Amino acid sequence: MDFNSALRGAGDFGCYQKLLITFLVVPSGSICALLYFAQYFIILLPEDYSCRIKFPEDALLARANVSREDVLALGLPRNPETGKLHQCLMYDVNLTHALLSGASAPNASWATVECRDGWEYNFGNLYPTIVTELDLVCSKNSKSFHIQTVFNFGTWIGSILFGYVADLGGRRWSILSSYLVALVAGVVSSFSNIWELFIVSRFVLGACIIPLSEDPFVLALEYTGLKNRTYVIVVWGLSYIVASAACPWIAYAIGHWSYLSLVTTLSLVIVLVFWKWIPESAGWLLTRGRTEEAKRYLAMVARINKREFPSNLDLKDLKRDRDYEKKAEGIIEVLRRPVMRRHLLLNLVVWFLTYCCYHTNVYNTSHLGTNVYVAYTIGAVLELLGLAVMFTTIDRIGRRWPMVISTGLAGVVGVLSVFCSKDATTAILVLSLVMRVCLTTEYDIILQYSSEV
Repeated sequence: MDFNSALRGAGDFGCYQKLLITFLVVPSGSICALLYFAQYFIILLPEDYSCRIKFPEDALLARANVSREDVLALGLPRNPETGKLHQCLMYDVNLTHALLSGASAPNASWATVECRDGWEYNFGNLYPTIVTELDLVCSKNSKSFHIQTVFNFGTWIGSILFGYVADLGGRRWSILSSYLVALVAGVVSSFSNIWELFIVSRFVLGACIIPLSEDPFVLALEYTGLKNRTYVIVVWGLSYIVASAACPWIAYAIGHWSYLSLVTTLSLVIVLVFWKWIPESAGWLLTRGRTEEAKRYLAMVARINKREFPSNLDLKDLKRDRDYEKKAEGIIEVLRRPVMRRHLLLNLVVWFLTYCCYHTNVYNTSHLGTNVYVAYTIGAVLELLGLAVMFTTIDRIGRRWPMVISTGLAGVVGVLSVFCSKDATTAILVLSLVMRVCLTTEYDIILQYSSEV
């Protein structure tokens, strides 16, 4: 009897699998979305900001018969491109002396310098973010992009490190360690007002994103029969989309980047509460020769599914099928095998391109339109179309062609958007949203495909 046959005997889509989906897959998809997309809402920057001006005393303003707006116009140059007050420069002049001397307009001979006393932000419907708290604007504006870059680099490093943890220590310990590390890193970043500490903590949090979201998903797949695995990815995708759509409004309601980061981080506790009941992968146990433990887990699955499981089953009869017949091999050994090498490299390339294109599209789509909350929510809800396409195609025509077609359409739409003029915001928005649906379809398919190859 191979592993899949034993699992069918214990029940491969019964009460036990539904409990796994409810208490492991749904939280992991939701938490992944909250942690990742809160990232966008802690680095937002208001459009309206300018140098902070040290205003003269009110008595002097009254005597000179000028308002605070007049002082701003006197202290800040105008941007020749926009006609608005410059956001990064101020006049190098003593405003008190200028007012006492009767100046009512800037002198063309006045020199300009970078803002010396920080910036003033007109938040409008936004709120304080790490960008405004650390003044990551003007000459420091690249640092806001570094936050996202470092976070994404962390996901790449973390997927490798926690991949080894999962292979050597099992899925269960990979899940526990990723959730604990993410919890600590998230709390630290929530209270970091030092750039270096913040960026390091975001890197560590990014390193945990893939394992804390995909390890629970893969674990649930391993306990689910082949015919019903699509339901697992659909539930994961739905929980991810719902949390994504809710994230901007959670940010809006909380109204501060630090509290938003803390609230989304504390959601990790949900899975840690259920740690005691998270099973180890029976398939992984078989690769390690721990057949007694694998048998106990299968017996537990059978008991909860109200199935009979033979207690006198000879452990030698529980043979590992083709997926488990060899012990875990190192990356060098995998690369020596032509077929496995080709599959590995293709998966790496497709994953990399999909990840980069998807998250770049999410970031750009969210900044199209006048309201970032509404634009982001629309983009998240439209991902339901991608999930629906995936659900209705992959079990009928396979994984490859839906993935190839969705990838090709995303590329065509992306190229078309390049030729749109900057003023055609509606056309760019529509094309970006269509591209997002295509990329979501591809993302959902490869998530399941890569776990099966």
